[in-house]
Amino acid sequence: MYMSEKPEDFLRLTEQAVDDIEKMLDSEVSVRPLYNRLYYAVFYSAKAALLSEGIRPKTHRGTASQVFQILYKQKEKIEREEAIALQKLQQKRDMADYELEINFDHEDFKQDHEQGTKFIRTAKEIATSGK
Repeated sequence: MYMSEKPEDFLRLTEQAVDDIEKMLDSEVSVRPLYNRLYYAVFYSAKAALLSEGIRPKTHRGTASQVFQILYKQKEKIEREEAIALQKLQQKRDMADYELEINFDHEDFKQDHEQGTKFIRTAKEIATSGK
């Protein structure tokens, strides 16, 4: 599917997306590309965490579902708010990428960025803990 399917590969992609966000924040871009990069940073870190648990979802929706079912419900490695962060960010990213009108702004992004950063931190801990 993606590259070599190793957690460290997805953690590298996570860092690239996080770096993109920092650069965009400094340049005061619109909220649309910020949501795109935030979603992918969280998505890549979720993939890394799931791969480290031996789980290989094939779709974005499957990744979000496995985060909720496995990492939250079954293994209790993340909090509920973290478990739903990926799905929420996917919805906002889809709106930012495809809708003419959006109902969120930089203040909303600031809150979502904090939640996304928390998810990324937890996912990295899972991915690097060696199971």
